[in-house]
Amino acid sequence: MIRPQSIVWFERFYLGALSVGLIGNAINWSSTQAQIAATPGSEILPSWFVPVMLVVGISLNLLLWYFVARRGSTVAKVIVVVIFAFGLLGLPQLFTGAVTMMMGIFAIIGIALNAAAVWMLFRPDTKPWFSGGRPDLEDTFR
Repeated sequence: MIRPQSIVWFERFYLGALSVGLIGNAINWSSTQAQIAATPGSEILPSWFVPVMLVVGISLNLLLWYFVARRGSTVAKVIVVVIFAFGLLGLPQLFTGAVTMMMGIFAIIGIALNAAAVWMLFRPDTKPWFSGGRPDLEDTFR
């Protein structure tokens, strides 16, 4: 089965959001480290904890991308939507001054890209993709 255009756009938006998040983390790394250090109890965390959690998060996002965009997994689609919904719960924090303006800008761009990605999952042309149609092997590499 050839991937629907909405799935192609999902892939672009989702990977774009992931890229924006990575760039934002890289640019704001020292600020993030300072916020973590200011959190009570954070001194018990080993120094490798935050980078490892970042790698785990990236890996999980890439797995979800693969199963939604390349395998048509409904379970992965639901997980992407639920994670996005939980991410929206943190949106008010962006306006309280709890994060720097630069981190807020990257977060808003990431949220917008994720919103577009999630919206693409519910377009009419994706129904066959998630209803059991499986991509051909050669479609996997497009």
